[in-house]
Amino acid sequence: AIKNDKYYNALQVKFSYAVTCHKSQGGQWKSVFVEQPYLASLDQPEFVRWLYTAITRAEEKLYLIGFNDTFYT
Repeated sequence: AIKNDKYYNALQVKFSYAVTCHKSQGGQWKSVFVEQPYLASLDQPEFVRWLYTAITRAEEKLYLIGFNDTFYT
């Protein structure tokens, strides 16, 4: 009965996937979203390495989310 329900079968959903920055090493994707929920200092070598790894995973589009405005200056 549920297989024939027009409302139940009306949606076509694509599932999204997320991986950690370090788990993503060696892979690349067309679009990459990098979320920075905490304030990190650019003078911390660990953060700079993490950020480099995250940014270089993008082939076409890179979205930076939650970065402080001073990051862009």
